[in-house]
Amino acid sequence: MLTLAFLWTWTKTTLVTVLAVVIEHAILTSFWAFTPVATITVLVYLVLCVGLFREWRTQATGHHHQVTDIRRERAR
Repeated sequence: MLTLAFLWTWTKTTLVTVLAVVIEHAILTSFWAFTPVATITVLVYLVLCVGLFREWRTQATGHHHQVTDIRRERAR
């Protein structure tokens, strides 16, 4: 189930990124205006993908970090 949730989140992120690049290309017709903006968009996408993958791997190996667990540990 965790893998399906990861794939669904990754798919939504990819679709939003593709849509953003298409909109950027439609708005910014100059190559020199479009390239830096699209590069920033793709870099943000890559950072999000790495974060998603690391979170997926962390949970797949059995480590679970939740705010409620941290609160319980501090209260003890």
